[in-house]
Amino acid sequence: MSSYLSRLVDYLSRSFFPTRSPDVVVRTGEKLFKVVGHSLLEDTRRISECFHVGGYDWAICYCPNGVASSIPDGQFASVFLMLMSDCERVKASFTFSLLQDPAASPATGDGEKNKIHITLTHSFRSKGAKSGLDKFVSKADLAALGYLKDDCLVIKCNLEVIDDRENAIGSIMVPPSSLNTDLRNLLETGHKADLTINIVGSFRRFKVHGCMLAARSPVFRALLCGSMMESKQSRLSIDDTDADVFELLLYYIYNDCLPESMDEATEEATNMAQHLFVAADRYGVERLKLMCQSKLSQSLDVDTVGFVLDLAERCNCCKLKAHCLRYIERNCNRWPAIEETQGFAQLKVNHPLLAQDILAKARRRSKNKRNRKKTGNKLQKK
Repeated sequence: MSSYLSRLVDYLSRSFFPTRSPDVVVRTGEKLFKVVGHSLLEDTRRISECFHVGGYDWAICYCPNGVASSIPDGQFASVFLMLMSDCERVKASFTFSLLQDPAASPATGDGEKNKIHITLTHSFRSKGAKSGLDKFVSKADLAALGYLKDDCLVIKCNLEVIDDRENAIGSIMVPPSSLNTDLRNLLETGHKADLTINIVGSFRRFKVHGCMLAARSPVFRALLCGSMMESKQSRLSIDDTDADVFELLLYYIYNDCLPESMDEATEEATNMAQHLFVAADRYGVERLKLMCQSKLSQSLDVDTVGFVLDLAERCNCCKLKAHCLRYIERNCNRWPAIEETQGFAQLKVNHPLLAQDILAKARRRSKNKRNRKKTGNKLQKK
């Protein structure tokens, strides 16, 4: 009897509570995507930094006003998961959710009931393919349900990459690339380092690999592989970059990404992005330069826009400059406060013509606004 019951339980468990086949391997990962300055976002989409799960690169795409083709009124925000690697077919199950402000009190009272938590499964068949939700969340619900804290929206994506061994070539699983980890260990240990970099004015020294710097930066390539004196020496002195900034530059050169602390919406991260932007421009690391521009454009405020605009003009970055000008022109009430900041004072010294042009436009727009207000008052009296 005991044997019969055991077989019956086994049959029922396999029939009604099936588990994944042993030929299916699931790799999981998680990504937090912080959308800073949400109220200032325009119609353009926001794409997160890439994250690696299951041997593939992924990114979160957020459209603050939805997809125009399917949501013409812009009352809903859209979110998608994008495949950023080449492939023939990869199946993934993913969950999008929003992190609430614990201090917020949702209008409907039940915080658990109002949590946004949506799971989808999709087979991605090419690089750039995406899947998600056109109507992810109503824009009116974001603040009401406590999803906007300090004007910052946090999207969480839990991802499962499902790998069917029967469909894999020869049923041999290939693990994710460990290149980033290997190179980071090379930097941290200094193993076989052939170059020591001295930061003038600091006691810090960095043991690096000349071939790595030359491969990632055209400026270092000219210094270390050309006919200059530095190419024949095992030590190199740098006097134009702070030690902390140079350490972050090395981190990117070896890892092709920045540490997670740079994703935080803090004053320290924003200030470091400004200095790193200058270093990336100086050493010709173009992708890092764009990453810094993206960070700075998403964290503009009254106090920082003058500094960022000065950097954009100095480094001839037209898109970042245009973003700063749009921020300044979008709200006339900001102009007096911006004009009094240290950043705008620096802009007037370094780029006086640009500062004068901004002030002239500000005065004209303020005058036009006053005239429209007077005209409106006269019409009301009539």
